Amino acid sequence: MRLGVESLSSHEMMNAGITLPQFDVSRIRESAIKTPRWMHFGPGNIFRVYIARLAQELMEAGEPQCAISALVPLSPLELDRQLAPFDLLTLGVTLHADGHSDMNVIASLSEGLAYQRAKDFERAATIITEPSLQILSFTITEKGYQLTGFDGQYQPALLKDLERNPEEPMENTMAMVTGLLVRRFRCGGSPLALLSCDNFSHNGDKLRDSVTAVAKEWIKRGLVEKEFLDWLNNPACVSFPISVIDKITPRPSEDIARTLAQLGFEDMELDTTTRTPLAGFVNTEPAEYLVIEDRFPNGRPALEKVGVYFTDRETCDRFEHMKVTTCLNPLHTALAVTGVLLGYTRIDEEMKDPGLLGLVHRLGWDEGMPVVVDPGIISPADFLREVEEERFPNAFLGDTPQRIASDTSQKLPIRFGETIKAYLAHEELDLKNLTAIPFVFAAWCRYLMGVADDGSPMELSPDPLLEELMPFFADVRLGQPETSAGVLRPILSRPEIFGVDLYTTPLASQVEELFTHMIAGAGAVRSILDKEFAR
Repeated sequence: MRLGVESLSSHEMMNAGITLPQFDVSRIRESAIKTPRWMHFGPGNIFRVYIARLAQELMEAGEPQCAISALVPLSPLELDRQLAPFDLLTLGVTLHADGHSDMNVIASLSEGLAYQRAKDFERAATIITEPSLQILSFTITEKGYQLTGFDGQYQPALLKDLERNPEEPMENTMAMVTGLLVRRFRCGGSPLALLSCDNFSHNGDKLRDSVTAVAKEWIKRGLVEKEFLDWLNNPACVSFPISVIDKITPRPSEDIARTLAQLGFEDMELDTTTRTPLAGFVNTEPAEYLVIEDRFPNGRPALEKVGVYFTDRETCDRFEHMKVTTCLNPLHTALAVTGVLLGYTRIDEEMKDPGLLGLVHRLGWDEGMPVVVDPGIISPADFLREVEEERFPNAFLGDTPQRIASDTSQKLPIRFGETIKAYLAHEELDLKNLTAIPFVFAAWCRYLMGVADDGSPMELSPDPLLEELMPFFADVRLGQPETSAGVLRPILSRPEIFGVDLYTTPLASQVEELFTHMIAGAGAVRSILDKEFAR
């Protein structure tokens, strides 16, 4: 049994308990190619198993065609190895906490394109000019929106792009997007929504800022008409709605690949020749949330019928604030850095640890909830309870602290800094009462030593500040707490990492004291965790 359009009519799939698309895939694709309504940049795992599935469910409900043209901006490998071999189909595997799984074939992609290939680029350039196109959406990670390096200067690839004809192929992703928009503007300028579905704050605003920055540079060089910027800045012509997405989608699981092989699949093994494994399936949890600011000047699919929340900007902000600063993301980071130190390789196993369970409980309920804002569409208490009791303990999801520990330096200012600022703004709340937040900060600093709690070498997850921060710990020695003196000041004083200069608060001294205890010897992190937080 192989995953492909021809296999959709086979009895093998149905006999294996796999839910198949309830529409004529070929007919839908023909319609979408003729009249494209939706194109997506970056068809990675969360897009394939969630956003693309929503489009499928909507069409299955009898709504108008909203199939998606998938465009891979950088390496074509993502297209060649996990979409093209399967006729653009994806096998979604939803793993429930009770051990059962749902499997369904997701068939809402109308075409797969690689920007770097001349023929595919020309096809994308044609799609962008179609008046029928309503949405250009994105899941390219936060790095895809960047124009500058850490030195604040434009990236070398972008500098090259700024000298090119805007209608030529580009190297920088935001230049790619802006160049396509130039084509749409010059072909009549039909309205369009650019919808970022990436998991960071005010994603639509970042997308708008990056696109308009590229446009201004081209205008300076006389490569684009000044009216192009007016068009971009007119929300009746181009909108950049913000969104908040929440669905834990780990890397493809070897366990799932083996299960699918036992079911009879011949093509579901992992491709491990790349840094992140690629597969024809995506494994994920059942919980999911997508909240979108409702600004679509050329219309949109009725995705509210399949569970998407369309609302105003203020509600989006409140939901994001609830999720990112209190009810999920800070807990994830706490489990990530502490779990790696303690040698854990699965989040669900961490949730069986009394110390870690107590840490995330105190972090969410005792320290975060006093300053959370109710978004009105979802109860913070219900959301947090689901995270703590169902989502994180899901033993079948197989998510790892190593994955979540990536880019921690970029996550801390939002996930924890906003709570600190809220405490500072409320006279009745005292930062001195916080214990979980300073513990997480100290644990992250301890993590940056690259030495596990048992004293063994420890591999750190990718982070743009690793090379800058790790040298501060070069002379710190496990078992020699006196070597910690003054080491943390260059780090804790940086508001771009913690949201505030921690030395303007009581937290810096708490973090320094905890860090000193954490390097007292092997097992010191475990000792503090059990003493202070075990439930």
